[in-house]
Amino acid sequence: MKRILIFIPLILLSACASKKPVIVQMPPAVSGTTLDTADMEFVRYGENLKAYSFGRYVDPNDGLVMHEAHTVYRVETTAKWNLHPNMPVNVPGGPVLGIIDPAHKDSPLTPEVVAEVDRQKAATMALMVQGQRMNRALNQLSKTLSATAQVAQENVQLKSEVSTTVKRLDALEEDFRKAQTEAPFTAPATPSVKGTNDW
Repeated sequence: MKRILIFIPLILLSACASKKPVIVQMPPAVSGTTLDTADMEFVRYGENLKAYSFGRYVDPNDGLVMHEAHTVYRVETTAKWNLHPNMPVNVPGGPVLGIIDPAHKDSPLTPEVVAEVDRQKAATMALMVQGQRMNRALNQLSKTLSATAQVAQENVQLKSEVSTTVKRLDALEEDFRKAQTEAPFTAPATPSVKGTNDW
C-alpha cells in the first residue's frame, strides 16, 4: 500500500510536467464605431415614447385610494431595424462603400441635352404667352357675349312694346271706323258770305 502512495504523486507530477501549455489565438481586436445620430434612423428606428397626463382619480381596485394628478410615460413602439430602402448609409469601421442610386444622381449633360432643354423652355414660354393671350381673348369674348345678351333682351322688350303699340293702333282704327259708320255723313254747311257775288 505504501508503494501505491509513493507512485500516485509521481504519476500526477509526471502528468503535469509532460503537458505543453495551450495558447489560445484571438483574432485582432477591431474597435467599434458609433453611428452618427443623423444616420441612426436609416439603420434602426428608436423607440417612441408618449407622455399621458392624468388628473386626480380614484383607484379602480381600491375605492379608498385616490391618486394625485401625475404623468405616465409609455413606450408606444420599441426599437426595431429599418428594413425600408433609404439613401445609402456609410457605416464607419471599414472601407467606405456607397451604393449610388441612379435615380438620385445627376446625369452628365451633353450639348444636345442642353439644346433640347433650351428648346423645351422656349416652347413652355411660348405656351404661357399664348395662354395669356387666350385668356385676354376669352375675357373680351365674355364681355361681348354679355353685351350681346343685353342687346337681345332689349330687342325682345322693344318687339313686345311695338306689338302692343300695333295692337293699340289697330284698336283705335277699328274704333274710328265704327264711329264713322255709325254717324251719318253730313256735309259741313258753308256760310253764306255777303259780298261781291250776291245778285
